[in-house]
Amino acid sequence: MSKDVQTIKRGDLEIRVTRPTCISAATCVVYAPNTFDLDEDNIAVIKEGEWDKLEKIIASAQSCPVLAIEIFQKGKKLYPK
Repeated sequence: MSKDVQTIKRGDLEIRVTRPTCISAATCVVYAPNTFDLDEDNIAVIKEGEWDKLEKIIASAQSCPVLAIEIFQKGKKLYPK
């Protein structure tokens, strides 16, 4: 994992977290607790294991006050547009 951007692709879905942008609001964890967590520095990370449904992941990205989360599906950017 890059120090600056964590990217995980699963099937046709890809999630990116720009870690230096994260301000530890943790709204991503509230909206998609199976997909996101905070690490020991209270910075958002993408979890291993089974993720939440796409709708919850997008809501999670939308809840981020600093747009630190990007969502792609089949190479097309879903959020932010």
